[in-house]
Amino acid sequence: MVASSRLLAALLSVGVMSAQVSGLTVYRLGGEAAPPPPEVTEDGADFVQFNWADLDDNLQGVGESLTIEPGSISPLFITEDQNLVETVWERGGFVNTGGGTCGTCPGWVEADETAYVSDGDRETAYFEAKGTEPVLVRGERYGKSFLVDLGGLFAVDRIRFSTRAGNEANYIEHYYIWTNTLTNEEAGISNVDLCGGGRTDNCLGFVGRDHRLLWRHLALYFHPFLEVRENTKPVVEVELTGEYIRRVNLHVPSQQNRDWEIAEIEIYAPGYVPNASYTSNILDLGREVTLGALRWSGRKDVAAKVDIRSQSGSDTDPNIYWRKTFRGDEQVVYDGDGDPLTLRSYRRLERSERGKITRDADNWDFWSTNYDFGDSAGVKLAATKPRRYVQFDMDFASEIDAGGRLDYLEWTASPPAVTALVGEIDPWQAPTAEVTQFTYAIRPTVGVDDPGFDHVEITARGGRLVGVDAVRVGGEDVAFTRVEEGPDRLVVGVPKIDIDRTEEVVEVDFNGEIFRFGATFAGHVFNSETPGDIMQPVQVGDATAFRDGNTLSVQSLSLGSEILTALELGTGAFTPNGDGVNDGLAISYDLLKLVAPTPVVLEVRDLSGRLVREVYNGLDVAGRHVRRWDGLDQAGQQVRPGIYICRVEAETEEGRQQRSGVVAVAY
Repeated sequence: MVASSRLLAALLSVGVMSAQVSGLTVYRLGGEAAPPPPEVTEDGADFVQFNWADLDDNLQGVGESLTIEPGSISPLFITEDQNLVETVWERGGFVNTGGGTCGTCPGWVEADETAYVSDGDRETAYFEAKGTEPVLVRGERYGKSFLVDLGGLFAVDRIRFSTRAGNEANYIEHYYIWTNTLTNEEAGISNVDLCGGGRTDNCLGFVGRDHRLLWRHLALYFHPFLEVRENTKPVVEVELTGEYIRRVNLHVPSQQNRDWEIAEIEIYAPGYVPNASYTSNILDLGREVTLGALRWSGRKDVAAKVDIRSQSGSDTDPNIYWRKTFRGDEQVVYDGDGDPLTLRSYRRLERSERGKITRDADNWDFWSTNYDFGDSAGVKLAATKPRRYVQFDMDFASEIDAGGRLDYLEWTASPPAVTALVGEIDPWQAPTAEVTQFTYAIRPTVGVDDPGFDHVEITARGGRLVGVDAVRVGGEDVAFTRVEEGPDRLVVGVPKIDIDRTEEVVEVDFNGEIFRFGATFAGHVFNSETPGDIMQPVQVGDATAFRDGNTLSVQSLSLGSEILTALELGTGAFTPNGDGVNDGLAISYDLLKLVAPTPVVLEVRDLSGRLVREVYNGLDVAGRHVRRWDGLDQAGQQVRPGIYICRVEAETEEGRQQRSGVVAVAY
């Protein structure tokens, strides 16, 4: 079935596209012209399309410094002949002025003269006749300023301003160019309102910093880039070396002896913008679904970065909005009519009424860590439980000649196996690097329409799985199937858990070890009758009142200073003669306490200390690691019979730690 026939979506009250999910569904953001995902064409999965351009700030969608097309998003690329001043408003920037008719305004304003110098028409100009009454700000002669905010950082290589053709005699004799890179917050810009219609309070610009203060404390806000006192050119072109600049202030001191004018101010910055971002709308998936794999299509140059992260939740907004009541420090989460505050109603409040914005941690997961751009073929989409809403955030970091592009994001989802699934592990404390028996308890809430599950998966992070001993359902031992048993993952088949066994606790007894404080044992369930569905994660919770902890992580009872422990060299002897018997040496070691990968080197040396073979050189995490030496040296030749030293070394924040042992090679 083609994609269009799969879009069974309706426009919901929140204003986004959604679809009822039945079986596997693939969602795609962007890439409208790309072929349908393979799950759609091969397996008949449903397909839902979201579009890059459908940004709605009421759904918290926003794009900054981007080129947004149906097929991709990418950082803005500015051509050599593109005058940024003509498009500042498209990027949230402005062209404001100080002095002249607004000499007493405490802020900066948009006026007729700002349109004259930024409209791309060289036949219009701001003109000031000689003898014009000097601008005085609190008794001090000021002059005229044009403040250009580009709406972001740009690698400016050229600033140009000029007179009208035929009026070359009206050149500017004395001028300053000042620049800055401040964010709006750093610059004191608090809103997007302009100082017009007689209004003089809280003007857009350097709020509370009038022309006089800006002049006196220029270094606080601007870099004094250039001053010219004896210019005679009607066209002034100033070359820069690609400095990243957000604002340019062209200041002309009061000039009483001659006419002067500016037809156009032009600023050029060829190349990619240094930073760009895209935050999607909060996307409605139609119902609670189990989120599966995330993948994407795109490209990036070596010197560029593209960061992707996600968040998911169960309602339409990840934030809680507060209103000030002006009764001391009191803030409430409802408006004056007693209705809960939403983003829309929060924005309708007077600025003085707007209180804090906090995270709705009860209904939303926090933003994920950045997904590795190189994992575009597929990674697990971060979510602690089935969710109805997802949101994505993409940040682009570019060099002038190096950028990136995202064609689309794509993720899978399916209905959850059960309505709710909480679990805990017992004991929640254990000795380090000692085999301990654990019980993994999960309590499912099964709805009438839920498919249920018949398999449980347990994975270890910072620990090791040894094997399953028993399975119980509702406190009774049941037959189970060992589907997979490995150090990082085990899977057991259990009797079908459906509506008839809702709220019955499923317990899996297994042996394992922990290697760090807070080793995590994640759990999932799935139904073998619907193999295309996504495995549902176990959420931390109180699965049974008979066990303590209510956690899926295990704390260490004792962690000493050792990071590297338990070097084991198999039998201590092997015969690498190619007969298929005892041809290799298994070398294992334990790493403890680590919360991030650390450099590890495993070497074989002879008794004189000479390097024979570097077996491994890489990054390892906490846990047990097994490497294999095949009896060959660095040149790929069989080593001589004899005694050799195996040494493993780990580089940690606490310094280098190493372990060594002796192995015999015989033929």
